[in-house]
Order: sequence, then structure tokens, then C-alpha cells
Amino acid sequence: MSDTPRLADLHCHLVPGVDDGAETFRDALVWLEAFAEDGITRVATTPHLPARLADSDYRGRVEDRFSELAARSEDRLASVELSLAFEIRLDGAPVDPADEGLWLGPGRHVLVEFQGLVLPAEPQRELSALLDAGLHPVLAHPERYQGIGDDRAWPGLWREMGVRLCVNAGSLWGAYGREPQEVARGMLARGEADLIGSDHHARPHRSDTVREAWDLLRDAGHPGAADLLAGENTRAVLDGGDLAAVPPAPLDSGEEDGSGVGTAGRSSWWRFLGADDR
Repeated sequence: MSDTPRLADLHCHLVPGVDDGAETFRDALVWLEAFAEDGITRVATTPHLPARLADSDYRGRVEDRFSELAARSEDRLASVELSLAFEIRLDGAPVDPADEGLWLGPGRHVLVEFQGLVLPAEPQRELSALLDAGLHPVLAHPERYQGIGDDRAWPGLWREMGVRLCVNAGSLWGAYGREPQEVARGMLARGEADLIGSDHHARPHRSDTVREAWDLLRDAGHPGAADLLAGENTRAVLDGGDLAAVPPAPLDSGEEDGSGVGTAGRSSWWRFLGADDR
């Protein structure tokens, strides 16, 4: 595979002023420029959306703000293809399978998360409802749910059901704590992760990127897995294509810098905010 990054991100929060992500259009555009410079040229921005609010005024406001962001981005960032989907919070309300605005792409993939970052009593039931409706769920940050460390067989079971698993980039170097890091690395070692998303929030403390994860995996001797997790499989979801199986990619403890954040490429990101001397 090529040494030139051709990366994509399907989990980030760059629509300004609608959730806990970007606050202003300037913030969003600054980070999109950084994405482009690091080879991330396909971006689906995914604001939080409780399933019960799928037909609400809130969603309309999100779509209006995204339209303005896309127009501003087109003027400044011709190399970045920007699209809108949602990180759907499974709150018990049904998800309309015919609502194409919720899809990540034409393949009917939807990015979903469990409520409150807690593993439900019957997580398979909520995911099965989506599959039975003809949707293809992509579960966001499976490694982060409280309780997942007590039964690490869940990721493998979800994949057997047909669920795709999208690990957060920052989990690989401990950005969310020790347990999510251990679960995420275990998933990579067993070939259970299908995708890596940034879960980028356009804020200094939530600015991990798929480029950093790509660098980490390649430096650890897994270039094929890096390209699939941070690029090719993501593009397949966004284009409605088939995802490839990701080979096992074990990471040893030496890949963490001990501070809870990644080191690969970090200085290049902070310079966009004038914070190299933080």
C-alpha cells in the first residue's frame, strides 16, 4: 500500500454551535485545514442526535449550520469532501431506516452509540433492531462503554451479528484512560476493529486524529491495517462499498507516551491554534 496518506474520518463533531464540538465556524475551518494538510480528505461530520429527536427543530438547525460550513469549506478547502451524518444515540426510540439523512453513505450505514457511555443490559437487542430494519450499524467507540472491560467478548459477538466497530483514535494511546486503551488495543490485536474515527471535537482536549492513529500503526509495523482502518474502510462506508477484513495489529505498551495523549504528529496540530508552547 502507498506511503502517501489517503485518509478519511467518519466520526467527528465539526458542525459549529450544535453540540459539544466546534463552537465557531472559524474553529471548524481551522481543523479542517489541518485535516487536509495531514491527508484527511474525506470527512463525515457527525453531530450528536438522540434518536427521539430525529424529526426535531434541532436537527433542522444542525442541517442549516452544516450547509453554511460546507459553503465556507468549499471556498477554502477544495481538497476536502465534506458530508453530514449523525452520531445517533440509541435512546429507545426507533430509527427510521428510510431516513437517508441519517446514513453515512448510500450503503445504509448509520453511526450509533449507547446512552451515557454505559453498556446496556441487552446491547444486542438494540443493535439487532437496526439490523432487522435493514440498516448497517457502525458502533462508535465500543471500547469506551462502562462495563465493556468486564466482558471483552462483546466486540467479537457484535461483529458476528454484522455490526461494524469504529474505535476512537485517542483510545489507542490512553486519551480516555487505561481500560478503554486496553480494550481498544485488544480489539486491534484480534482483528475486531473495522474502522478508526477521530471523535474530534475541535477543542484542544478532544483533538485526536485519524492521522495520528495511522502514524502509530505504521510505526508499529502494521501499514496494511493502518490504511484500512483510517482510510480504505472508511471510504467504503461513505461510498456504500464493501469493507475489507483488517489483519490483527497488536500494539505493545511502548507505543504510549505516558501522558494520556498521542505524540505522533501532535506538534503540527497545535500550531494551527498557536499553541506549540502550551
